[in-house]
Amino acid sequence: MRDNSFNINNLDLVVDGYSLVEIVVVLAVLSTLAAISIPNVLQTIKSNRINEAKILMDSYASECLKEYRLGNDLSIASPPTYSESKLISLGYKKSANSSCSKFSIEPHVSDKIYFQMDFRIGEESGTLIKTATPKSDPIGSNLCKSWAGDLCSGSDIEKNNWDSIFLTEKNKAKCEADFFTWKNTLPSGSNNRWDDATNSCSKKIWVHKNYIADSETNYQDIKKSEECSSDKEIYSTYTGEQYIPSCQKTFYFYQGIDMGSKNLMQVKLIEENEVNCKVNRENNRLTASNGKYTGEQSSGSCGDTYWICNQKILSTLDQWKESICYTP
Repeated sequence: MRDNSFNINNLDLVVDGYSLVEIVVVLAVLSTLAAISIPNVLQTIKSNRINEAKILMDSYASECLKEYRLGNDLSIASPPTYSESKLISLGYKKSANSSCSKFSIEPHVSDKIYFQMDFRIGEESGTLIKTATPKSDPIGSNLCKSWAGDLCSGSDIEKNNWDSIFLTEKNKAKCEADFFTWKNTLPSGSNNRWDDATNSCSKKIWVHKNYIADSETNYQDIKKSEECSSDKEIYSTYTGEQYIPSCQKTFYFYQGIDMGSKNLMQVKLIEENEVNCKVNRENNRLTASNGKYTGEQSSGSCGDTYWICNQKILSTLDQWKESICYTP
């Protein structure tokens, strides 16, 4: 008869598994690895988002430089592709009053790795600079420097220096534009231009119509000369002696040209009379009857008495008496 009674000694038990100690050790190791790796993974994710934000800012800067080249006002222009939701997804938001002249973003979340960054463009020169304010985290600090270099700083001294340079450029451009707008009205007086020595719109320049002088003395000289030239135009065809008050001088004109002295003017008048006399005598030779003629009032031989015989001029009485035209 078969014996079915249970006997533990008859069991060949095979136990295959981990002991409690081994499981505890494994969990401890995994916890340690997690404690080390998870923060690094999170920092990598944050770093990637910051780098993506920097790429986005570079794109915005390129768009703002295009606005500058188009001549648009950077103080009111913004990057055309700016997206608030895109920045928020990266942990950033646009700072208040940002425009293409100074476009700034700041952390949307509270985290020691995120930092404020911006770019600034000189509205006159088109110079672009990048600045940033770092946090204390070393990784964030390195990311900040890769964006702004030496202008990644908690100090505003260098940043304010650039703002001052850009403001000076703007003020200079306005000063020069105002001066030439005024000059184009053909004024007579003084106005200010930019003084590079003092970086201010304080250099007095004298203008008389289209003429620019750097001193009041030169301005007065130019003004008098221009007024004198204008008054002389009245006598552009005049011949004779004339005193012009604006020139404070007596002129000796011959057909509108100042000969410089009365004697030289007289010489031109004598030459003119002599030419006219010769022309008239020649006309008489060709058209007048034979006989005696009195020369015109003039210097030289042209003013002497002469005779015409068959279109020939005879200069002496003896020649006339010997001619075939003479009748005793």
